[in-house]
Amino acid sequence: MPKLQDILEIPKDAVELLEAVGYLDVEDLPGADTEELLDELVKANTQLAIMPENPTEEIVEEWKNVASVLTADPRENKQEYEQVTPAEEEAPMAIEEGVSDGADTEDAGNGEGADTGAENAAEEDAEDEDAHLFDVDPAVVNFEDDPEVREMLLNAPEAEPLHPSLIRRHKLAVDDIPEGVLLTHCTGEVEINVMTTPRMANAQRRDADAKRTGLMVSRIRDFEQAGNGGHHVKPLDRGKTKESVSVSEGLNAGLRPDSRRFVRGVLHPYPVSVRVSAFFAVLVQLFLAANLIGIPWLLIHEFLSGESMLWWVVGLAGGLVLSALCYLFWGMSARCRVCGQRQFAPKKCLKNKKAHHIPLIGYIFPTALHAMFFKWFYCTYCGTAVRLKK
Repeated sequence: MPKLQDILEIPKDAVELLEAVGYLDVEDLPGADTEELLDELVKANTQLAIMPENPTEEIVEEWKNVASVLTADPRENKQEYEQVTPAEEEAPMAIEEGVSDGADTEDAGNGEGADTGAENAAEEDAEDEDAHLFDVDPAVVNFEDDPEVREMLLNAPEAEPLHPSLIRRHKLAVDDIPEGVLLTHCTGEVEINVMTTPRMANAQRRDADAKRTGLMVSRIRDFEQAGNGGHHVKPLDRGKTKESVSVSEGLNAGLRPDSRRFVRGVLHPYPVSVRVSAFFAVLVQLFLAANLIGIPWLLIHEFLSGESMLWWVVGLAGGLVLSALCYLFWGMSARCRVCGQRQFAPKKCLKNKKAHHIPLIGYIFPTALHAMFFKWFYCTYCGTAVRLKK
């Protein structure tokens, strides 16, 4: 039993609307009550907006008539499509009677000679007629001599007759229906889009992909329709506000948005770990500066005053080694919430323009200080604001 989508007389959006209310097969449509079906279609179209206009009772009756013709017994509709006149019905009988009478009255030799002469005369007349048709214009082209055209014709489906309901529904005139062109008798400029086997396979593959993905071609709008503003897209519900995006109440009370103390950005999943890493990143740089400045000064002071500064030098060097070990194990583990880059590890690359930076010092020290004192910071690499407080 064919499906509704196989009926060319019913538009695709109408098929979708019928399927939405539960009519999938052709045999389900003729037995439906017109008023009840129309009410269901109007309600479904109001909710889903599948068709641009709600169907009317006449259109529903037309769909039912088309479906009833397809579901009816072909023997009952034989006279509708094949109308034979009484003269055509009697003609074969008269020919058969004439042949039988001739066979009884004439001998075999005369009968064969008459039949042969009649056949030869008919063939000559047909050849003369064909020659008259095709030899008048020398510019006539037979495109079926082309191998690609022959291959296209072998793979092409059979043409189906245009149903009168389509002509009536769309109010088509005779001039609106294109004229068929015989490929064996073409004159003038004729454009043929040859659909060979590879191109046909690609087209069938695209149709199969569209059906598999559930893409409804009838719902696709072009740019002109999209710019008209005749349709409205309902925004999605925002849902419950996530803690990683919204700050807690009273966190920024009394602070201006341009202030450094104004906590902003997405919440880091491990804020304590980031603050510990920032502490050791600051500590190791402070000990490094103290060793670079303090040890030479202590040595000069010992030389001038004569006092021993050995333990001070050992203390500064030991503090640098210990802080470097802590920075190596815990200070380099902090990563950005978004891009995942290590925030307190040196890296030769271009930094984001929002990154915290101090000339001659770099990016690590100001970023770590900002994270410790203001509970948020800009990522050095992606520029995302990351906060360390709910």
